[in-house]
Amino acid sequence: MNTLSEQIAKELESRGASPKPRWHFLVARGTFWLLAVTSVLIGGIAFAVASFVFFDNDGASMSVLERSSIYDIAQSIPFVWLAIFGLFTASTYAGFRNTRSGYKYATSLVIIVAILASIALGLLLNTLDFGQNVHRYLLEHTSFYDPLIHSREDLPD
Repeated sequence: MNTLSEQIAKELESRGASPKPRWHFLVARGTFWLLAVTSVLIGGIAFAVASFVFFDNDGASMSVLERSSIYDIAQSIPFVWLAIFGLFTASTYAGFRNTRSGYKYATSLVIIVAILASIALGLLLNTLDFGQNVHRYLLEHTSFYDPLIHSREDLPD
C-alpha cells in the first residue's frame, strides 16, 4: 500500500514537475519590495510637487486665495499630481501585498501607511525645494506639463 507522500511524488513525476530554484522566489520577492519602495518614492515626489503647486508656488498667500473665485482655487488644485500620488499608492499596496507576509495586514492599514510614508517623504522633499525643482523642470523642458497644471501664476492678481 502506497503512502500519501509516495502517491504525490509519483503524480508529480508523471506530470514532469520539478522544484523551482530558491533564487526564483528571491527575485520575485525582491521585485515586489522594489515596486513598493519605488512607489512610495514616486508618491513622495508627487506629493512634494503637488504641495508646491498648491501651497508654495511663488509665495502665494492666503490673501490671494481669498480674492480668488472658487473656480480659480479648484483649477489650482494639482489633480494630475494627486492622481499620480493615488496611482502609486495603489502600486505600493499591490507590491507590498505580494510580499511574503503582506497578506497578513489589513488593506486599510497598508494603504494608510503607504500614504503616510509618501506624505512624510514629500514634506521632506518639499523642505529641500525638490518639488519646486521638479515643477520648474517640467514647465521648462516638456510641452505636455504646462496645459495640465494651473499654477498660481495663472491666477488673477
